[in-house]
Amino acid sequence: MILKAKKLFKSFKGKPPIEILKGISFQIEAGETVAIMGKSGEGKSTLLHIFGTLEAPTEGSLLICGKEPQKSTVATLRNEHIGFVFQAYHLLEDFSTLDNVLMPLKIGRSSSEEGKKKALDLLKEVGLYGKEKTLVKYLSGGEKQRVAIARSLMNEPDLILADEPTGNLDQSHSQEIQDLLLGKAKQLQKALIVVTHDEDFASKCDRLLFLKEGQLYNPSA
Repeated sequence: MILKAKKLFKSFKGKPPIEILKGISFQIEAGETVAIMGKSGEGKSTLLHIFGTLEAPTEGSLLICGKEPQKSTVATLRNEHIGFVFQAYHLLEDFSTLDNVLMPLKIGRSSSEEGKKKALDLLKEVGLYGKEKTLVKYLSGGEKQRVAIARSLMNEPDLILADEPTGNLDQSHSQEIQDLLLGKAKQLQKALIVVTHDEDFASKCDRLLFLKEGQLYNPSA
């Protein structure tokens, strides 16, 4: 089991408190792809951030590859087991594509020649061969998203979390990113969770779940 969540609650301070997630239980295995859909404001990104240990739940438990996130070790857990692909890319615009892909390796580690070769191989796999020295700010939206995907795979994470990865792309580039993410998840036996509004993308995943009123629903159940 790559990720196992049990009775996750998330609320924010207010009078009364604002409840976003209401007792969500979920699990995903290696090689499995899951799409999460729902209206804006339902808490999809919040749930993804909790799965990725970027936010803590108000209540509930979370296991990543059998490990429970702890304050003292959560950064290491995240760097070793989780890869992120964000809608807004979160790339370093004034750095090269190669430097961006190498970034996860530089967190608590040294970027060796072996790491550089791996980053170059990933750039080639995502169709950016020859652009390793190009500054990110000169890339198109589709190219930036491909850099983000290559970066997410750099540390060979067990879990890939993608938050609206095709939301800023035209149909052609969107299709490329869909095929790339789903293909990599199957090829490398990674668990993939995608938050998306794209019904076509969601239909290609092994499972489709809807987040509504703080709960995850299987529409076919």
